Amino acid sequence: MTAGFMTSTTTSMSEVRRRHSNALLSGLLAGYVALLPFQFEAGNHLHFAPADCFLVLVLVFAPGQLIYRPLAWTFWHYAILMIFATGSLVAALRFGSIQRYEVLNKDAGLFLPFLSYVAVTSAITEWSALRRILRVFTMAVVVENTVTVAVFLAAYFFHFSNPFAVYGGLRLSGTMLDPNAYGGLLAAALVICEGASWGRNPLLSGWTLWFSRVTLALGLLFTFSRSAWLALLLGLTVLAVARTAVVMRFVTAALVGVPILFVLMGHRFIPIFEEMASRPKQVQGRFDLIGDGFQAFIHHPLLGGGIGSFRLAEGEVAHNSAMWFLADFGVAGLAVFVGFVGWFFVKGWLAYRFAPAREQPLAIGILAAHASMFGLAMGIEAFYQRHWWLLLGLIAASYSLARNRESQPPAGDGGF
Repeated sequence: MTAGFMTSTTTSMSEVRRRHSNALLSGLLAGYVALLPFQFEAGNHLHFAPADCFLVLVLVFAPGQLIYRPLAWTFWHYAILMIFATGSLVAALRFGSIQRYEVLNKDAGLFLPFLSYVAVTSAITEWSALRRILRVFTMAVVVENTVTVAVFLAAYFFHFSNPFAVYGGLRLSGTMLDPNAYGGLLAAALVICEGASWGRNPLLSGWTLWFSRVTLALGLLFTFSRSAWLALLLGLTVLAVARTAVVMRFVTAALVGVPILFVLMGHRFIPIFEEMASRPKQVQGRFDLIGDGFQAFIHHPLLGGGIGSFRLAEGEVAHNSAMWFLADFGVAGLAVFVGFVGWFFVKGWLAYRFAPAREQPLAIGILAAHASMFGLAMGIEAFYQRHWWLLLGLIAASYSLARNRESQPPAGDGGF
């Protein structure tokens, strides 16, 4: 009897320690997610994201809580690593060395996205944990964006310098330095707010949902990022497949609100809108880059010109993730990129189909946000965007939760 009591006590203590460690990992992950909207210039084409400090803390204080969950991983994850290793080898053989920018930002830069992915899939073991992380993410973006939109409007009406805008203060960039990247963040958060806020247990409701919707939409508009607008459209399209009524609710609000906004902004806003939304020279420049990227692919079709080859040839990045993979890594790289992104579309849809009814809004909101980021990637190099990797981790976690709920694998799941 004494032995049984000691065994029970030992088991209870082990469970307490396990829960404490998991709480630590979850807390560090929440801190990471809360700081995702912030990024600062560190010089020499390097950016500093305070959120990354929490990933370092994960390695220091909770490395034992990082777990390999088979359902969250696939061949395509390893193929990404292999294609970067191959691209680095090709570049080294072709140029004799690899540029410092590629070593730090591209090769070594893969470590943090993958670490965040491991942290997300390790920490989220329940739907309630996934819901908490989504709420932290959306509220962090909403709070940060509310401040920057308020400053933008104040600068617009009272004519002072705006630290959160570029292009002479005309394009909102928030605390992420680039209006396109910032617009993608806002589009993802907005799609999550809309997609996850229905059913019996909505992520947001009432005035909180309306406040988030209005402020995020304003911020997205003021970025004047066509790539981010496309991202929003694609995300809403995916959401409409599952919940058309939710999308119609947002569209109706936009149709009513946009004319009112134009009236409140005054007569000088329309010329600004036309100029910022069109920017024909930039559009032509992007098409030229795509053409040059295709020409680079023609010269090195199988494995590409090597990592960094397109940037060295053009003097700038490709502004299109698919074209970047095609130019630097060839058709093999593009196939890996499409397979990697596509795997998450498949698993995200399966997570939505087989999730408990009360959790389905979360699953479809994350999937729609992933579609938004894929749309953004057609206008900028979005592969390293931290919030995209957060979404990838959340899709994998939701799929694992949905699969664990089923005694048998879902019908039609061939392990893509």
